[in-house]
Amino acid sequence: MRRALIVVDMLNDFIDPGGALTCGPAGVSVVSHVMALLRLSVARGDLIVFACDAHSPDDPEFALWPRHCVTGTSGAELYGELRGFYEEHRGVQVRYLAKSTYDAFYATDLEKLLRDNGVDEVMLAGVCTSICCYATASGAYYRRYGVVIDPRAMADLTQEAHEFAVQHMQNVLRAQVDQEAVL
Repeated sequence: MRRALIVVDMLNDFIDPGGALTCGPAGVSVVSHVMALLRLSVARGDLIVFACDAHSPDDPEFALWPRHCVTGTSGAELYGELRGFYEEHRGVQVRYLAKSTYDAFYATDLEKLLRDNGVDEVMLAGVCTSICCYATASGAYYRRYGVVIDPRAMADLTQEAHEFAVQHMQNVLRAQVDQEAVL
């Protein structure tokens, strides 16, 4: 079984305390766990995909949410040490994928990338648990990938939204919690 780690929206606008749509302390608190998953995934030879919001200045999503992650702005950059990790490891095993919707599969090459690399199981980490992580988990499930989550590597705008989404992924999408990856 080949796994890909999909790191969803670990961007300045979602993590930095001054970000346009920040998860605040909850987002900052998961960075070390996401970094541990990244190191584990590199060691195992897993494909790693940074699936990142990348909006145009007039994106229709801004009717629902504050303007965030506009391509070319600092808000759309990977947060903190995640950026350094990406810069150091980018290449065949570590990829960047721009997305403009909640689901990293929608109107992107993610499915082709996973299929071309023989992936049959995806592990998700990132933010927001109940929005982009959940939508991407659904996209994976609909495409018949096994879905694995590590709730400690995910954060949301509220703890209640996070907990609901984790339970929903487990109960509806049959997502498995990876006990080996839990620190």
